[in-house]
Amino acid sequence: MKNAEYKPPTNDLQPIPTTSLKPNYIEILAQWIVDLIAFPISFVTHIFAQFVTPGSSGTKILGAMGFFTGTLLSTDGIWQTFFGGVPLFPWFETTWIGWIGWLQLPFNPIFWLSFGMSALVQIMEARTLRGKTPQQAKEELEEHRQFALGSKPSGVIDLTTALWGDYKRAGMKERHSGGLIALFFWIFDLSATFISRNPFRYTNPGQILACFAYNIVSMMSGEIGYTIWKLTK
Repeated sequence: MKNAEYKPPTNDLQPIPTTSLKPNYIEILAQWIVDLIAFPISFVTHIFAQFVTPGSSGTKILGAMGFFTGTLLSTDGIWQTFFGGVPLFPWFETTWIGWIGWLQLPFNPIFWLSFGMSALVQIMEARTLRGKTPQQAKEELEEHRQFALGSKPSGVIDLTTALWGDYKRAGMKERHSGGLIALFFWIFDLSATFISRNPFRYTNPGQILACFAYNIVSMMSGEIGYTIWKLTK
């Protein structure tokens, strides 16, 4: 019997490669450079987002600016038509108040009266443009549906029939009155705007169209700005 040949033990385990714990400074530096370059772009993007996101501070600022600018444009018509003031703006005018006149306007109470009247007109017109939200209209409908109207009484005194009619027409007077008030403000604004700056005094069709468009913009900008500002509250 031959002795088994002696074989030294072998180590089959491979050495585990060690990961370097040293930071990759080049990668960190590159990331810093990218972040530094992207910071102004991200900052500007976030600012623009504030002006397009509903309910944000930016949309409130835009709405307030639109309301103030539109009210100021509408003030020009009231200022000229009802108080005989010099035009506040040079557009489509032969003369205007000038920069010196603008510096004096804050001390003129007639100007502030015109501005207040214009603001009231813009707010009332904005209410007619905005109307009711679907949820508000639904709530009002459900509130009034609970009052079921009975048949018209017969064989009773006239007062009972009259009260039945009041019950049937409840709220209609306020509805009609609100429509008449809105119509009054629209006619008031339309008259003040086109009397102060009449587009048909020109002979050039381009000037007539441009002046007409400017009058429409000056009428609508205030109430649109107010509507935007109101919706963002």
